[in-house]
Amino acid sequence: MFAQGLQSNHAAQLGMQFAGSAMHAMQENVQQNVGRVVSMSQLKHHFDVSNMYVLSKLRMVAFPWLQRSWHRQAERDQTGQVVGYKTPREDSNSPDLYIPVMGLVSYVIAVGLVMGRMGVFHPEDLGFTASSALGIVIFEVLLVKMFCYLLNVGAELQFPDIVAYSGYKFVPTIVIVALKPVAPWWLLGTAFFYFGFALAFFMIRSMRHALIPEASAVMGVNVHRKRRIHFLFIIAMTQFLYIWVLARHKTIPTPAP
Repeated sequence: MFAQGLQSNHAAQLGMQFAGSAMHAMQENVQQNVGRVVSMSQLKHHFDVSNMYVLSKLRMVAFPWLQRSWHRQAERDQTGQVVGYKTPREDSNSPDLYIPVMGLVSYVIAVGLVMGRMGVFHPEDLGFTASSALGIVIFEVLLVKMFCYLLNVGAELQFPDIVAYSGYKFVPTIVIVALKPVAPWWLLGTAFFYFGFALAFFMIRSMRHALIPEASAVMGVNVHRKRRIHFLFIIAMTQFLYIWVLARHKTIPTPAP
């Protein structure tokens, strides 16, 4: 009866057609705006992960000195030409967006659990924690993108790669946040410096292939090579600052000695 009444009501039909047209236009607008920054094929590429890849990447972030090879595997077409890199499922050295996204969510949950354990939990603090973490990631991504433009770093380091490398800092931060209410100060300090050096080493070895290419006859690359080395070192050392800011979030009170 409802369907029959809807079919006989011309105004309702016009309203449904208008709503459908509006949703279609909104979908096209979102796809166009997102496509200006990153394509859907790139997003699918960076989310193509497996359980083995996730475990391997977590091990690389926590214990990067155990990794021997850091070169990404190239993807070739039928003629043998390089058309890109293999997906994370096929190459453990490929950056992904699954771990950064899950790391951000896990970081917010870890902060909420620690605050609840200390008896100072407030629901609005979760939104503040998430927005602050996103702000740090956006700041780092924009900073890296700006220096990549100044140093003529093109397709070697794409926008999703920068976001992925920036999001790996949540993995060690979660460990430090979880230790904060139960561990003594010396253990927290040890964990902070260990994971800071581990993340810095991971960033240097992972981004080296894009920022510091091998010796080339192209004069432009050689001119910027020294500047790229300095820039890569700055990126690695600022990971200490980012972890410290995230771990010492004002919503996470320091336990009394």
